[in-house]
Formats: sequence, C-alpha cells, structure tokens
Amino acid sequence: MAAVAGLITLGAAGIATGLAAADGRGDLVTLSAVGASPGVRRKLSLSQSGVIAGLGTALGVVAGLGASAAVLFAYNRTLMYHWPREETYPISVPWDTVAVVLVVPLVAMLGTGLLTRSRLPIERRDRT
Repeated sequence: MAAVAGLITLGAAGIATGLAAADGRGDLVTLSAVGASPGVRRKLSLSQSGVIAGLGTALGVVAGLGASAAVLFAYNRTLMYHWPREETYPISVPWDTVAVVLVVPLVAMLGTGLLTRSRLPIERRDRT
C-alpha cells in the first residue's frame, strides 16, 4: 500500500510541478532577462517538486497514522469490556512506512531534475 501511495504522490507532484512551471514561465523569462543563470529554472523546479511532494507525503502519513491510531484505540476500548480479558492490539509506528516521507520527495526531485530543461526560449513581451 505504501508503494501505491508513493506512486500516486509522485504522479500528483509531477502534475503540480508541471502546472507551477507553466504558471511561472513569465517569471523565469524575467529572471533570465536580469541575468539569472540557466540552472535557475532547474533549481526552482527542484524546490517546487520537493515542497509539493514533501508536504503531500507528510500530510498523507500523518492522516494515515492518525486514522489507524483512532481505529485501534476504538477497537481496543471495546475489548476492554470483554470477559475473559482479551489481548489488545498495540499502537505502534510502522517506521518502514514512515520512511516514505523521506524517499518519495527525493525521487520526485530526482525525476524533476532529470526532466526539466535548464535553457529557456527567449521570449519578447509586448508593451501594450
């Protein structure tokens, strides 16, 4: 399930990064006009992808852990009233799943870095 969630996060991060790049194209043209190096586009896309994937992954993991803790707490609470006393399920953090928070943004940034062109076409803005 963590792999599927990671793939969905990578897809969403790619789409959001592409939309952010299309929306910020005029800003990149302005940056290149004032002397920014061609690598600025790549670095900007890397940072956008890292923030988008990082926030999405972190929020998803927190929501999933919170929901699973709530379900386990409620189930354990119902077991409290059974006789003979049944063993409750432990509430623990699955650290291998939480590692997705670190891996997915790095993979998203790697993909963005490989797929983003650093050169921009020169555009002219009309003064009308």
